[in-house]
Amino acid sequence: MAANIPRVKMATVEPDVRNKNFDVFLKGYTKEEAMEEASRCLGCKVPKCKEGCPIHNNIPEFLAAAKEGDFAKAYELICEKSNLSEICGTVCPHEDQCEGHCVRGVKSEPLAIGSLERFVSQWAREQGLTKIKVKAPTGKKIACIGAGPATLACADVLLSEGHEVVIFEEKEYIGGVLAWGIPSYRLGRDVIEDKVKALKEAGAKFVLGKRVTDVAALAKEYDAVFLGVGATVPSKMGIPGEDLKGVYPASEFLSKINLAPVEEDGRRHFDGCGKRILVVGGGNVAMDAARDAVRLPQAEKVYIVYRRTEAEMPACTEELEHAKEEGIEFMTLRNPVEFKGENGKLTQVVCAVMELGEPDASGRRRPLETEGRITLDVDTAVLALGFNNDREISQNTEGLEADKWGCFIVDDKGRTSIPNVYAGGDAVTGAATVVKAMQAGITAAKSISEQLR
Repeated sequence: MAANIPRVKMATVEPDVRNKNFDVFLKGYTKEEAMEEASRCLGCKVPKCKEGCPIHNNIPEFLAAAKEGDFAKAYELICEKSNLSEICGTVCPHEDQCEGHCVRGVKSEPLAIGSLERFVSQWAREQGLTKIKVKAPTGKKIACIGAGPATLACADVLLSEGHEVVIFEEKEYIGGVLAWGIPSYRLGRDVIEDKVKALKEAGAKFVLGKRVTDVAALAKEYDAVFLGVGATVPSKMGIPGEDLKGVYPASEFLSKINLAPVEEDGRRHFDGCGKRILVVGGGNVAMDAARDAVRLPQAEKVYIVYRRTEAEMPACTEELEHAKEEGIEFMTLRNPVEFKGENGKLTQVVCAVMELGEPDASGRRRPLETEGRITLDVDTAVLALGFNNDREISQNTEGLEADKWGCFIVDDKGRTSIPNVYAGGDAVTGAATVVKAMQAGITAAKSISEQLR
């Protein structure tokens, strides 16, 4: 058994080219490369990769099929647990999940499970294998609130069971965080569009620009309701100057860019962004915001400021590397304590110099503020500090229970405190991953179908 067979690296567009446009920068595997990488699987008797996957996908079997070039079977195996594989194969934090548990990674590099899932799903799309198979109509009608990943996954299952599905979305676009939060150079918009097309062909109806706040009223019109509204309220720092023009929550900054049309030069434009941009945070959202910023034509300097060291950053290693390659400067052990401005517009950020103390509840060393201060000249600041739940639905819907953070309380089948009303995704767990939102949507859909039968 060869222990150090090198991982097949996926080719990318050169950094000094890709940081000037919003095109997908991962070139993907060829069939031969996919088969070669799949052949690195050791076929473990106890597949820890499967244990590390939140949905416990059929990873060993999928890899065995890919190794033989049977991509149709590989895709079929993925779809036994996942109905958003074309998305999860790209955006999942694989290094913390399946790949992080791969035995190969003990002495060499783990298997590129995410890249293989991405390749197989792309292959399946090209072959027309991603259509939803629909059973005979049941006459039952389900309303889904929100058009993000939890709802898309839930609707997929409900439609396949023959139910009618109507999806209400307050925005004028479909996809939720997939559309506004994940840049198109990471997740091609054609992937989202193809999924939406499959749902529509299976009978899904989308009602856009419709905000639903009283779920109990809607529950009287439908046989069941699913709440997949996500966590959309940005966290704040609570420091002076946060209300200055030029200081944005990450959700607003990302959506302004990611939803803007692509121009002929391959760029998107956001005139509200300045030339010197500072992004606060160390997660994947911060990486997305910084990488979006550097692609804007007016950007001259982009910083990422983080209060711990790079070793404690929660962002995926690959995302960190891509951000550095694209010219983004990392400033660690720094944390903003004041935004300064002139005439109501941001001009400077004062950062405290931090040091690390003992580990906190997260297991990471606690950042402690010192007396040191540095001042940076910036005209745009983006706060990528996480998201909270919108409490309006729980406050306006009598009998709908939520916890102190505004998360809907559900049982292991996704049922809320109101009969025939289910919930899943970030609205239940708080801000989490796409794969966990998908899993919650699938669980709720199966529970709804079971109840309606």
